[in-house]
Amino acid sequence: MHTEPITRHSRALPELRFSLSLLYVGRFLLGMQTPAPALDDGLDAIDERIEELTDELVATELLHEAAVLAGDVDAQPPLN
Repeated sequence: MHTEPITRHSRALPELRFSLSLLYVGRFLLGMQTPAPALDDGLDAIDERIEELTDELVATELLHEAAVLAGDVDAQPPLN
């Protein structure tokens, strides 16, 4: 049973969390390779994207919580 209130931001949260998880896995796998100068640039780019996506996820979670507190929730859960 779904107990979390549904807001207009609810659909974005699982996608953002999944994307962030994939980036972390990719970062981990690339970090296991032998170090190379070109690889460091790629890891830096992934680290920057992880930071950007983390910021976006936190902002979306805050918007979701604000919508819940303001009572801006959907009466019916969306159909998947």
